[in-house]
Amino acid sequence: MTNSFRWKAALVILVAVLVRSAFVVAVEKGKVKLEVNPDSSDLLSFAYNLATGVGFAHSVNADLPFSQPVEFSSWRPPLYPAVLAMAFQLSRSTLFLRLLQVAFSALSLYFFLRLGLILFGESPVLIAGLAFALYPPLIWYSADLGTESLFLFLLIAVLFVFYSAGRERSAVRVFSLGVLVGLLALCRPNGLMLAPALLLAIWLTARDWRQAAQRAIVLTFAVAMIVLPWTYRNYRLFHKVVLISTNGGATLWAGAHLRLEPGASLTEVGYSQHQAFRDVPEPDRERYYYRQAFLILDHSPRRFGKMFLSNFADMYTVVPSAQYHNLRNRLIYSVSYIPLLFFGVAGCWLLRRRWRELSLVWGWVLTNTTLYCLFLSSIRYRIPTVDPILMLGAGVCFAALLERCRPARRRQGATP
Repeated sequence: MTNSFRWKAALVILVAVLVRSAFVVAVEKGKVKLEVNPDSSDLLSFAYNLATGVGFAHSVNADLPFSQPVEFSSWRPPLYPAVLAMAFQLSRSTLFLRLLQVAFSALSLYFFLRLGLILFGESPVLIAGLAFALYPPLIWYSADLGTESLFLFLLIAVLFVFYSAGRERSAVRVFSLGVLVGLLALCRPNGLMLAPALLLAIWLTARDWRQAAQRAIVLTFAVAMIVLPWTYRNYRLFHKVVLISTNGGATLWAGAHLRLEPGASLTEVGYSQHQAFRDVPEPDRERYYYRQAFLILDHSPRRFGKMFLSNFADMYTVVPSAQYHNLRNRLIYSVSYIPLLFFGVAGCWLLRRRWRELSLVWGWVLTNTTLYCLFLSSIRYRIPTVDPILMLGAGVCFAALLERCRPARRRQGATP
């Protein structure tokens, strides 16, 4: 890493921090209006009850997150509310909490730049880092009290720890990867899908099958060490096994309902997640929604395939739905995402000969996308999980184009 690169990388991080901080201040002053995140108040409710010593519980009244009575719950994964609860010990102002999101974004960009430098070199990663710093959807999430910024930080950390080891990955490093994957799953359950992607990457890059098997055992043990204590807490609460969260059934039902039933809207989905059957234990509620989802699917491969493809189209759409997004946000999103998608895919194609080395990257994209298409997808789920990968691909593509232009310029300059 050259001194020149260090200064350029620091400048990119500074730009990202300044842009996000300015956006946060504009939101706080009411000059910019964010689209409502329905999860924010619930996450704040969990954090408040943790911070005040009540425990992992949220308000029964979803509209008043700090009110009584409360319900002990496993509806949300615990990591982000726990982080907010620690932040509450310093300040409960939304400005402070949003600046914490900016800090997570800055850390994500730091590890993103180091990861890209290891894999692709200085020019591609500086281009990708600039895209990361100025990408409007990621800037929006810096002012949104949701799990996206923390999740992105942990995801980039996993990729960095894996690739910074070079070709030889010790058992200690694999153990640390498992710990990070466990934390990722406790931030958002889809983080658990990084485990099979890691197992695939370890198998493809290990010296032999014995080493691959040993590393797989270490990884599995480390993930279980982080996740299973939370599973035990859920068992103590409900006397039933709940791995991480009880919202799987409602999420599958929402996917089947929105994609397959005419006239479906987010109103019913919001009701199912925040108001329906509050007197029924959460595991029973979850099983009820699983049954309702399978009734909609009707055990039909055709209907299931239709839901899967509809989820995929919704996750990677280039034009957001007018039903859920205003015109300004739809325009900003499309203008920023369409070039990223085009150049990102082109860059990934240029890297196709390095498929084995980059197996963790494409394996994560496949497992993560598959999970969301099996349940419920949205643009929001793709932005912190897939778009940074596209940024790396776009950086590779732009760097290749610039490299092709340089010989032509030299030839023109040498012509008398």
